[in-house]
Amino acid sequence: MHIRSTSETGIMGAQLMRYMFGGIAIILMTVLSSCVTTDPRLVAALQRTSVREIRVETTPDLSAFPEADQKLAQQELTDAIRVLRTTMTKQLIGLPGGPIPGRLVVTLHVFDVSTKKARVIGGHDSRIDGTVRLENAKTGELIAAAQNIHGEDLSMRGSGYGVIVAVAINAMQTSGSPEVMAQRLSDSFTKNTKQWLLTKK
Repeated sequence: MHIRSTSETGIMGAQLMRYMFGGIAIILMTVLSSCVTTDPRLVAALQRTSVREIRVETTPDLSAFPEADQKLAQQELTDAIRVLRTTMTKQLIGLPGGPIPGRLVVTLHVFDVSTKKARVIGGHDSRIDGTVRLENAKTGELIAAAQNIHGEDLSMRGSGYGVIVAVAINAMQTSGSPEVMAQRLSDSFTKNTKQWLLTKK
């Protein structure tokens, strides 16, 4: 039978302590990371405001899905922006509910609305990326801003059942109004903007 010396016992004790401290450090890091909260100043600024008007603008280098016919492409973009503005107006006016009248300014960097043909055959996704800022509607003073709000409408629905089935599903989902894809994309972007406006602690 081997009897450990005092020095061996000391070494083992030191190793055990290192493991314990390491474990405690990991637990503390996990707890602290889970306690990260939104800046209370942002929450307070948003909650004091209510959206009274919405403005949608585009950057000069806006990325959009190009049509061969540029006139048609511009018309489709104009129609899609109108759908977005209408959707945001219906769902966001009056939020979050504070006394200060606010203006929501959406600056689009990407507004890539797929055509039906590209959607059904080519599997082209639709997406929006934009900066959203909330201003005091009377003074123009910036209240809060979100640097990147994203919206998307993925094309290949039903892809797990094979290409033929996926194409059939996409064809069915893009039937009807020519604005159906712009509406779904607008709903996604508006939902994420709403989540930002209703940011909690």
